[in-house]
Amino acid sequence: MIDRAPLTAAVRTMLTAATGRPCGLGGLPLVDGRPAPLPYSVLYPLGGLVGGSPFADYSEDACPAFQVTIVGARTDQAEWLADRVRRAFLQRTPAGDWEQPVTAPGLNVWARELLVDEGADPVGGDVVTYIQRYKLAATATA
Repeated sequence: MIDRAPLTAAVRTMLTAATGRPCGLGGLPLVDGRPAPLPYSVLYPLGGLVGGSPFADYSEDACPAFQVTIVGARTDQAEWLADRVRRAFLQRTPAGDWEQPVTAPGLNVWARELLVDEGADPVGGDVVTYIQRYKLAATATA
């Protein structure tokens, strides 16, 4: 069985490292116990398909989805971080490997796809949000 929590933690770690900005899990990220300054992102694990291993193959597969909500003070700031998140998920090296690996124990994340890019939405006040949704494909390696 493919456990979701280690994969979610690996995606969050990848986003934080790749963007250089804090990423919360389901809520406002904290930095040294205080609310993170803008811009930041919030990761929401969504549903996804999980398949049992076929008869001749002991490796299970999963296709989990994630929403990343980017929060900024201005539209250009939100778009800047959205570009960094998009590159973190989708950019490849010249050899075809993922530029930013998602490293979870016992899993090989072998595909990534942008499902939704809703763009910037000034929600009022001094906050602009930008929503993206991604789907990953992973296979158990052990």
